[in-house]
Amino acid sequence: MIRLFFITITVISLGHAWAGEIREVEAATGRGLARVKQAASDWQSHKTCFSCHHQTLPMLAMTETAKVGFPLDKEWLASQAETTHKYFADRIEDMNKGDHVPGGSTTAGYGMWALSMAGRPAYETTTAIITYLTKIQGGARLAGRGPVDLSRVPNGRWTTSCRRPPMQGSDMADTVLVLIGMQSYASKNQLETLTRTRAAAEKWMAQAALVTQEDRIWRLWGLHYLKGDISTKEAVRAAIMAAQREDGGWAASDGLESDAFSTGETLFVLCQTGTIPTEAMIQRACDYLLRTQLSDGSWLVKSRVKNKAQPYFENGDPHGEHQFLSTAATAWATAALAQLLPTKR
Repeated sequence: MIRLFFITITVISLGHAWAGEIREVEAATGRGLARVKQAASDWQSHKTCFSCHHQTLPMLAMTETAKVGFPLDKEWLASQAETTHKYFADRIEDMNKGDHVPGGSTTAGYGMWALSMAGRPAYETTTAIITYLTKIQGGARLAGRGPVDLSRVPNGRWTTSCRRPPMQGSDMADTVLVLIGMQSYASKNQLETLTRTRAAAEKWMAQAALVTQEDRIWRLWGLHYLKGDISTKEAVRAAIMAAQREDGGWAASDGLESDAFSTGETLFVLCQTGTIPTEAMIQRACDYLLRTQLSDGSWLVKSRVKNKAQPYFENGDPHGEHQFLSTAATAWATAALAQLLPTKR
């Protein structure tokens, strides 16, 4: 009882200091939402393919801001989900055979996440996505290169078919994202397979080294969402806290500077997994995002990918050749700031 009283008083005290920034956070959230909503709409005009950075993450920003009172554009959300659906529906036959899907498990995981945020139920397309994922667990099957030799790779993981960090740079992120999607969309006939693949994945995750920020935060999210070991969860959270930089942000890996992608993603996951928004660590991260947002609502994060899997084209977003990653960063930062606003019903 005494400990509970102390925690309550601490939260209230911090809350008074925090209240002064609520309006600034709300304004920054609104600017970020407008920016990624427009980016996603423009993408549909310029590209026919599904995009993790221009569909799923803007949808995340939309659904999370709606929880704190921003308008939920249901027509826009349904349109983004339909673009996602069509991309995978056109590949049902290939996925059922385990043939190559551009981006591999990353694309499939983000695709299921997009469909779930729009409330799409399980159906033929999601069943095919899961069939595909069970066939490539342990490796990435590339176009024209035949099946993966699973005897030479850790069979429990999922991995991307091309490396484009930070979004396609962590097998831990891919594995957790896939498991969450499979848990949501597995058909009755796939439940036995899901149990087997999840057991292999959890065995791999338990021994995998956490090298990058993506590794750490997705491991935390997986332990929370999939109800993993509590002591391991707290150890991973402690490692994330220790990695926070003096400027309040987080970096993608050692040797790099803080950036809005890593900071927004980390702040979002910490809040989603039980960290109190009024903790000093959270407020420092919030201050970093408020300080680095640009007047057009975006956050700039420069791409580090030298050999681009997708040729650059102009989508109308800020930041030229860095616009794809910057749109993803803006979506994460927007969704993160929404966690710090009062919930409105």
